[in-house]
Amino acid sequence: MQSACTTGNRVIGSIFLSILFSINALAQDNSPWSRYGLGDPVPGTNIVNRAMGGAAAAYADLQTINFTNPASYSLFGAQKAIFDVGLDINNRTIRNNAGLSYSSANAIIPYLAAGFQIRPQKSKINWGLAFGLRPVTKVSYKIQTGTRLLTGDSVATQYEGSGGVNQAFAGTAIGYKNFSIGINGGYRFGSKDYTTRVSILNDTVPNRYTPGQKEVRNNFGSAFIELGVQQRVKINENSSISFGAYGSMQTSMRGTKDEVYESFAVGGDGGIISRVDSVSELKNVRGAIEYPSYFGFGVLYDFQKNGKLMIAADYVRTNWKNYRFYGSPDALQNAWQAKAGIQLIPMLTGDKQRTSYWSRAIYRAGFNFSHEPFFINNTELNSYGFTLGMGLPVGKYGLTEILYRNHVINFAFEFGQRGNKNSVLRENFFRLSAGFSLSDIWFIKRKYD
Repeated sequence: MQSACTTGNRVIGSIFLSILFSINALAQDNSPWSRYGLGDPVPGTNIVNRAMGGAAAAYADLQTINFTNPASYSLFGAQKAIFDVGLDINNRTIRNNAGLSYSSANAIIPYLAAGFQIRPQKSKINWGLAFGLRPVTKVSYKIQTGTRLLTGDSVATQYEGSGGVNQAFAGTAIGYKNFSIGINGGYRFGSKDYTTRVSILNDTVPNRYTPGQKEVRNNFGSAFIELGVQQRVKINENSSISFGAYGSMQTSMRGTKDEVYESFAVGGDGGIISRVDSVSELKNVRGAIEYPSYFGFGVLYDFQKNGKLMIAADYVRTNWKNYRFYGSPDALQNAWQAKAGIQLIPMLTGDKQRTSYWSRAIYRAGFNFSHEPFFINNTELNSYGFTLGMGLPVGKYGLTEILYRNHVINFAFEFGQRGNKNSVLRENFFRLSAGFSLSDIWFIKRKYD
């Protein structure tokens, strides 16, 4: 038998993907919602759970790094090492009440994670460890507006922003019998840079006015802690029901801000912006950003005989009303989301399992409804989404392989809508995601040379 995980070489090659973490692979994304708060939330679950509508509070299995609820880490297979990386391709089309529309697309890596089972072989306590890196929110917008003054001059204003929040985490969980408790700790950090450019255009005298801009650059970060619990209750020989909950307290992030008011000129074929004169400039202004508390809980029904069926439902709430940026609130409200999903493996045992590839594939579907945090023009914003997905095993995939080594490629397809015809803006979106989950046995002593 081998002495180290054979996926190690694969992991080394895959680490290169981490440098792509915040790089768009397609056209620049443009989300006007990301102008508020700390940006547009990035889906925060593993792609396995994403395909189930996002339900994750009570979910745990031998292969999935469910970083949403750290209590799930205790269920990693005995002496098992897992490496999991995801890829998202997003497309959104935004329309206003006038019928104008804009489409944009981008690609990101939504998470990079690894997990290990570290309990002694003969121990009755399950003990798992996981760590990783993932984005939490994203700021990416470019908005242009135009008005006319009473003097007859035109005013063009452009709002542009970039940045977002990321978090590096490490967590552990201990499970005894059917109860598990876990913790994630780490560092949450990011930036929010935004620029407002105002140009007054005289219709008869060119270059009569010099355009001006306000440019603000923010950097912030702090440690954070998340807690999670899971409890499994056996109903009979073939079925059980699991309960899960997780959450985090409000966190104060330390921030520094640079703020510049200046006049500028645009020159060259590339539209390069250069400073004409500085009106005001502040450097390294210190302050605090209050990141809101959140909690989630859910339930999962599990039935297993020849095949395996899971049905899950979650509720998640984030208290964005408590958000403060250098002491100032924003146009945000408390947000909540209801999620539900199903997972089916048609056949895990029996003759059919050994002969039919599609009987051992994993099929998933789900739905979610969200009360968004954005509160724009005194209008609340809701969204909904439908999800479909599959898990495709690579090579053998039976009960023995699940317990020791297996590789699965997971896919999720999400589509839905944010806002409605009464909203100032409404968005149709779809997201295609792929997750690559590699695992093998870890640190098994050689018995034969």
